[in-house]
Amino acid sequence: MEGPSTTTVAGPGGGPSLFTRNATGLVRELSAFDAFNLVFSAVLIPVGITEVMGFAPQFWPHANLFLAFLIATPLVACFGLVYLYFTSLMPRSGGDYVWVSRTLHPFLGFVVNFSLTFVFLTWVAFNFTFMLSIVLPAFGYVAGISGKWINNPSHGEMMLIATVLTAIFTALMVVGVRSIARYMKATFAIVWIGMAIWLALMLFGSHTGFISRWDHGAGASYAAIISRAGKLGFHVGGGIALGATIAAMVYCFQVYTGFQWTGYFAGEIKNARRTAVTSIIGGLLAAVVIYAIASLLVYKYFGFKFFGSLVYLGLGGGTSHYSLSFAPYLPQLVKFLPGGQVLQVIVVACFLLAIFWWTPTGFLLGTRNLFAWSFDRLAPTRVTDVSDRFHTPVIATVIVGLVVELLNYLNIYQGLGAFLLNVIVIMGLAFIVVSIAAGSVPYRRPTMHDEAPGWAKFKLAGVPTITVLAAVSALSWAFVIYEALNTGFGGTLGWAPMVKVFVAPIIAAVWYIGVSAYRKSQGISLANTFREIPPE
Repeated sequence: MEGPSTTTVAGPGGGPSLFTRNATGLVRELSAFDAFNLVFSAVLIPVGITEVMGFAPQFWPHANLFLAFLIATPLVACFGLVYLYFTSLMPRSGGDYVWVSRTLHPFLGFVVNFSLTFVFLTWVAFNFTFMLSIVLPAFGYVAGISGKWINNPSHGEMMLIATVLTAIFTALMVVGVRSIARYMKATFAIVWIGMAIWLALMLFGSHTGFISRWDHGAGASYAAIISRAGKLGFHVGGGIALGATIAAMVYCFQVYTGFQWTGYFAGEIKNARRTAVTSIIGGLLAAVVIYAIASLLVYKYFGFKFFGSLVYLGLGGGTSHYSLSFAPYLPQLVKFLPGGQVLQVIVVACFLLAIFWWTPTGFLLGTRNLFAWSFDRLAPTRVTDVSDRFHTPVIATVIVGLVVELLNYLNIYQGLGAFLLNVIVIMGLAFIVVSIAAGSVPYRRPTMHDEAPGWAKFKLAGVPTITVLAAVSALSWAFVIYEALNTGFGGTLGWAPMVKVFVAPIIAAVWYIGVSAYRKSQGISLANTFREIPPE
């Protein structure tokens, strides 16, 4: 068995077992590439670059997002090494739930993981809506297809499509990780053929060629866009604004998140400890390179000043004066790339497909976290039932599908997307707790730390490297929270949205206290359970 601790499967005196059984029933079927593909899909570069380039200029028009990605990288790397450290120590399903509960306190472990599961499943619902409200209309615009379902779907139509997609992905998750891996490989290949074409068209296309295409097809001239934005108060200043660039890193942190997720499904990865290195570090490096290149090419092809002016008019302070027939997001701007309509349609279709590429990863994370709670007896035992045929927790998968459907409703009809800022605050607080847990392991669980990789045990001025890295990670996420609350860059800030979003950790706290009391009445000590690492 992997791990620095043996697993106890029976209580004192032969009483009730600590875990629901002495083996999870999950099978290590995911290869190194499968693990990388899952976390790389979670970074979701086509959506991430669209959001960063579309939203950041509204708040920090002077920011250079190419530099922001580069500056954020070493800070995000410290965060990634926290997850790599824990994955190497405890390669079990459930990730930070298992780690924090075994190092700090089970209450914190459950609340943190429950909150993150809520955040990540919310992203599944967000991305369905993002696809229907932004990327699908972009596809119609580039392809020359019009229709209400494409250009402006109603809430009912959006809910119907989101429901069908949720049911399809739930069914896919039920048939097992092998099928998921095959699906992910196919979508990876298609998406990145399209993204490679997109990058190449911007690389080899000229800025003067773009101006010509824009002036002949956009509905307002290149010069008019810059002039109108300037008259309305938009300006980009001179030189590089370092302060704005550093502030804009909060978007980089947000879209990088996902590359470190290997630990959530580590119980199903072959050679989990070795694979975690290639998937987590490889996922970050790939994300860094592509985000940096993409942002640089956007500036090169469209022009820094023009792009900022367009975003300001279409999405920022000048929206009341915006008259173009399309929203100024990157998928819509594919219309003005060289190469002809066929290549343009391929590219924008791959922006669309990227959302379907990543969705199984969000589902997988949710189901494995729920499975881990149940295995520790914090959820009904049936949730750990694993299909003998598919080697997947069917009940957990169906539950996650129902949760995503609820989040679809809240997002479409109740405006959950407007609370993105508050969701980011929850995520940042949870990541701070995980970082503190990692930094404390050398002192709270020294025997466990002895099993860590050499880089984590190396000492800097007498302090273990992992403790230093964890401190940087925690401070970085504290900065993200501060910037989110200070600028309101992620949506509506106020008591009502904050309370609504913080319902998730409140539910987790109440649930943990109630289940602990119930298990105690059964003669099961959860305190003993959380002293041990779950079995494989």
